[in-house]
Amino acid sequence: MRRALRRVGQALAIVAITLALDFVLTATLFDRVKRALSDAEAGNQLVYRPVPYHHDLIADIKSNRLWGNIVFPWQTDRYGFRAGRCAPGESEKGWPAIFVVGDSFVEAVGSSYEQSFVGLMACDAARQNKAVWNLGVASYSPVIYHAKIRAAAERLGVRPAEIYVFLDLSDIDDDANIYRVEADGTVTYAAAGGRPMERFDLGRFLIGNFTSVRLLHDLYLTSSFNHAMSLNRPRARWTVDPALMESWGRRGLEVAGANLDRIVAICRDWHCRMTLVVYPWPDNVVAGDRDSIQVRHWRDWAAARGVRFVDGFAAFFAEPAEMALRKYFIAGDIHYTELGNRLLYEAVRTAVGGDW
Repeated sequence: MRRALRRVGQALAIVAITLALDFVLTATLFDRVKRALSDAEAGNQLVYRPVPYHHDLIADIKSNRLWGNIVFPWQTDRYGFRAGRCAPGESEKGWPAIFVVGDSFVEAVGSSYEQSFVGLMACDAARQNKAVWNLGVASYSPVIYHAKIRAAAERLGVRPAEIYVFLDLSDIDDDANIYRVEADGTVTYAAAGGRPMERFDLGRFLIGNFTSVRLLHDLYLTSSFNHAMSLNRPRARWTVDPALMESWGRRGLEVAGANLDRIVAICRDWHCRMTLVVYPWPDNVVAGDRDSIQVRHWRDWAAARGVRFVDGFAAFFAEPAEMALRKYFIAGDIHYTELGNRLLYEAVRTAVGGDW
């Protein structure tokens, strides 16, 4: 027994000494790497600002951001829209304007602007002398979309010829459970006290201060079994789980539909065309949710209102689910890889006949 305890004590001492040396080396020899990664991670929160319709991007930022183990370039223009090569500027404000609105998929977290589906749309549209403005921001939903569209038109001093709405599966949860519109029209969190306050995260502390822990973390993120972490997300599974549908899915569809009707009204007033796009999460692909409620419901909604509808689900079901999961989704995440972004872009481009 004493021998076993002695060995445990020796092992703990070795671990403690190793971590102490790791901490010192990370803070000294690898300080630049640590600082670059810390700055990129901190940038995830420093790019947002509060506004009456809840939050928006801060203008004129150029930096790097961190998503999982992906460091990606980040830039916003003078109006607070994500920008990059092919993004319109002052000289393109005279071109027909196309607004693209959505959440983190449209903002394109984990991706460069140029590799995102909105960036690909912008480059293609620019060749047709049309300007694609990216209005997308993480955690947006229909309760915010219409307000952001009006704010964008006011900032730019232009009205769009077309509005593309990329409707995310999480939008249904957001409109049902997360956001609330106050009497003065401002958007707040529905839960009392808002989002839970951030607490000390031991995992993030270890990753940020110990090179060996970061290495193990990065190896885990790139490992094949980490793709399983992309699954079992209720914000996607409401389409295949009757209990979730009854709990908030049906209500969320109704609230989101009413909010999207406000964009229909905007296009009616501005004489623009509206296109609604839906697309899958990993859970939908693995569950074989090809004929999804998200597709059927919004196809019918669009048809009843004369809105052009694009089924972005179909392209992700052309290959076996396991292959699609690994090719098109960031490991351990629900957002798209470069191939996933391009696949959705191609699906939309084909559906609209290449004419944005």
